[in-house]
Amino acid sequence: MIEMMSDDYHLDHAFYIDILQKITNELNINGNIVIKVGDKDESQQLNRDFLQRDYPTDVLSFTFNEELPDGFYLGDIFVCYPIAEEQAKENHISLEEELLILMIHGLLHLAGYDHEAENDSGEMLTLQKRLVKKVLP
Repeated sequence: MIEMMSDDYHLDHAFYIDILQKITNELNINGNIVIKVGDKDESQQLNRDFLQRDYPTDVLSFTFNEELPDGFYLGDIFVCYPIAEEQAKENHISLEEELLILMIHGLLHLAGYDHEAENDSGEMLTLQKRLVKKVLP
């Protein structure tokens, strides 16, 4: 199950959840996922607290892999709305598309993909591009 929160931003949760659910099914990713869309202050705080990086970033993933009473909890994805807006303008794409790209990126991290190591980067980003192309017209 995918849950989404975006208190300060009016987003079509069903649109994103439907697409991400299809991707989790295709990649055989199981477990509950929470996606939070927030601001730069929250992004910077999370980045500082968990990664010791004192600046806001576009997307963060936190893998839990825990069995809880209400099911398996895979993890959380945090997406920074203002940074997504900036990147959408820079890349000449819609905000909707940029948010989806960031959510897919976070989902791939929860699934165990990484891009920190050079040999892993190509595989993850290639898969990300393929998935985005598949779900967006």
